[in-house]
Amino acid sequence: MRHGASIVLSVLLISVGLAPLHAETKVAAPAAPVHPMDSLTAGEIEKAVQMLKASGHFGEGSKLVSISLIENDKAEIRAWAPGKTFARKAFAVVTSGGKLAEARFDLDAGKLMSWTAVDNRQAAITFDEFMAAAEIVKADAGWRAAMAKRGITSFDNITCFPLSAGPVVDAAFEGHRILNVPCVDKTGAENNLWGKPIENLLATVDLATAKVLAVNDFGVLPPPLDTPSHKFADSDKSRPTPRPTDIVAPDGSNVTLADGLVHWDKWSFHVRLEPRLGAVLSLIRYTDKGGPRDIAYQMSASEMFVPYMDPAPTWSFRAYMDIGEYGFGVLSTQLRPGQDCPASGLFLDATIADTKGAPIGLQGVVCIFERPMGDPLWRHDESFNGSYEVRPSTELVVRMAPVVGNYDYLVDYVFSRAGDIDVRLGAFGIDATKGVAAEKLGDPTAAADTAYGTLVAKRLLAVNHDHYMAFRLDMDVDGTENRLVEDRIVPHRISKDGPRRSLWQVESHPMAVEGPVTTPLGAAQFRIENVSRKNALGYPTAYQIVPGHTDTSILAPDDPVQVRAAFSAYTLWASAFSADEKFAAGSYPNENAEQDGLAKWVKAKRPIDNRDLVLWYVVGFRHVPRAEDWPAMPGLWHGFRLRPFNFFDKSPALDVPPK
Repeated sequence: MRHGASIVLSVLLISVGLAPLHAETKVAAPAAPVHPMDSLTAGEIEKAVQMLKASGHFGEGSKLVSISLIENDKAEIRAWAPGKTFARKAFAVVTSGGKLAEARFDLDAGKLMSWTAVDNRQAAITFDEFMAAAEIVKADAGWRAAMAKRGITSFDNITCFPLSAGPVVDAAFEGHRILNVPCVDKTGAENNLWGKPIENLLATVDLATAKVLAVNDFGVLPPPLDTPSHKFADSDKSRPTPRPTDIVAPDGSNVTLADGLVHWDKWSFHVRLEPRLGAVLSLIRYTDKGGPRDIAYQMSASEMFVPYMDPAPTWSFRAYMDIGEYGFGVLSTQLRPGQDCPASGLFLDATIADTKGAPIGLQGVVCIFERPMGDPLWRHDESFNGSYEVRPSTELVVRMAPVVGNYDYLVDYVFSRAGDIDVRLGAFGIDATKGVAAEKLGDPTAAADTAYGTLVAKRLLAVNHDHYMAFRLDMDVDGTENRLVEDRIVPHRISKDGPRRSLWQVESHPMAVEGPVTTPLGAAQFRIENVSRKNALGYPTAYQIVPGHTDTSILAPDDPVQVRAAFSAYTLWASAFSADEKFAAGSYPNENAEQDGLAKWVKAKRPIDNRDLVLWYVVGFRHVPRAEDWPAMPGLWHGFRLRPFNFFDKSPALDVPPK
C-alpha cells in the first residue's frame, strides 16, 4: 500500500471515526490512501512522473493529459476489509509532438509496467493547449487581416474560444491535432463573454506544430448591439429582498466518514474524483437486517454528446464530447457553501496533475449534504378509525459542477431513506450564441437567421442543440450474478361484450445477450434482478430503473457526428462487465470518425443472463432556446431513478423516526 500526499480527491477516503461533521465542513485530500478505490495521491503521481522521465518517455515537449487509478480486480475490491493491504497501480495518457501513448505503473514496485503507442487517435485537449491555440491564432497574419476587415486591429478585448473539431473527415486535417477557434469581442463585458461573437470567421490550429492551418472568412457581419450582463446590479432590481430560508444542521451533520466510506442513514459508499469522469461512486450498499447489501458496484457519468443544429461551416462541426474531449473532473468547479450547496454540507477538495505532472489543488469540487424535502416520505390518514402516520423525507446528495465553456452542469446522486437512488443532471450556464443580421422577427433576414435557433437579443441567436449524457451503472444487486428483466405491459381483451372488456398483464422476459433495449420504455418496466436471492415472499431481489428523460438522437446514422456517438441512439443499454469498458464513445473520441465504445462492444453479443452486467442509461434532452434563457439560463433538471423492487421484504422506510 502506497503512502504520500493525496490528489484527485480521495477526500472521502480518510478514516475519521464516526463523529458527526458540522456546518460547512471542509475536507482536504488526505496524505495516504486508506481504501483501494482511493484516488492517486500527489506522491504517487510524482513517483509515476519520475518513472516516465527516467524511462526517457517524458521529455521537454511531452504533456501529461491525465493520470488516474487503475482499479484492482473487482472480486478483490468486494472482498477487501479495513486493515488489509492493497496494491496501487496507475494509468497515464501522454502526448508528445502530436503523438499519443499510454503508460501503466506498478506504484508499489516503482515500475513502469508498459508504454504503448496509440496510433490514429487523439487524446483529450489540455488546458494549456486551449490557451496556446488562442495565442497562435492572434499572431497569424491571415486572421489579423480578416479582423482588420471588421475594423478590429487591437486584440486586447478579443477572447478566443478554441473548440474541439469533431470527427475529422477532411483528408487535409488527418493526422493533425487540431482545434477550431472562433472569437468574441468582450469590450465592456464584466461576466457574460458570449454576447458579441465575431461571426463568420474561424481559424483551424495544429497544436503539434503551433501553426494556423486555415482561416475561413465567410463575410463581415456587424456585431450584436448590446453588451449582456447577469450581475444583480445590472438587473431591474424590482424583486424585494425575501426573508432568509436555509437548510441547516444545528446539531451537526448525520454524514460520517470511516475507513474510506461515506455513511448516512442506512447507506454507505465510496467517492473519488477522476480527471475524466468526475465523481465516481463505488461500493453502494444499504444496511438491511443488520448487515450491508450490495446494490451497485460503481456509478459515474461516462460521456456527454452535445451536437448543435446549424449547417453553417462555422457551426456544423460543433458536436462535442464533453467528457472524452475535455474532462468532467478537470473542469469541475468550486461549490460555494450556501449557494451551490447548503452551508451545512461537506465540501471536498481535490488535487489533479497539470500537464507536467505537478499537483494542482481544486477546492470544494464535490459536496455532500442532507436536505429535508418538506414532503412526506410516506403517509396515511385513515378516516375510518382516525389514525394518522407520516414520516419526513430527507435526502443525501453528492454533487459536482463541471463547467464546459458556456455550460455549467450539476451532476447529483441522490439517496433516499426508502432505498431509492436518483441520478440527476442539471443544465445551467449561458446559451452558445451566433451573430446574425436580424434584430427581431419580421426583419428581412429573420426567417433565414432563425432557421436553426431563437433570437435572444438583437442580432444574437441561440442555436438549437441536444444533450445526451451516458451514465455507466455497474449494478451488483445482492452480488454480481444479475440479469436485466423486461417486464412488458401487455394489453389483453377478456370479453367482446361484458362489463369489463380489456386489461393488461405483466409478461417478464430476461435479456439474454448484451445490446440496446429496443422496446419502447413506455411499454415496459426494467429490473436488474438476482435470481439466486429471494425476498421473504419468494421473489428474486431486484432494483428497477425508472426512466426520466428519454430523448434519443434523431440524426442520420451515417452522419459522422452520430457515428462516433452511437450510444445516443438508445436510452438504455446492457453490456457484459469488462473493467476496461468505461467510456461510452470509446477511450479517444477526440477527432475520431469511427464508431467506438458501447455500440462497438455489444456487437460481440456476450451473454448477460445471470452474469456480471453493466447498464448504461442515456439522459437525453433537446434544447430549443427561448428568450428566458438569456443572458443566463435558469437551471433545468433531467435524470432517472433506481428503486428497490422486491429487494426488501416490506417497506424499508417503516423505521424512519417520526418528526
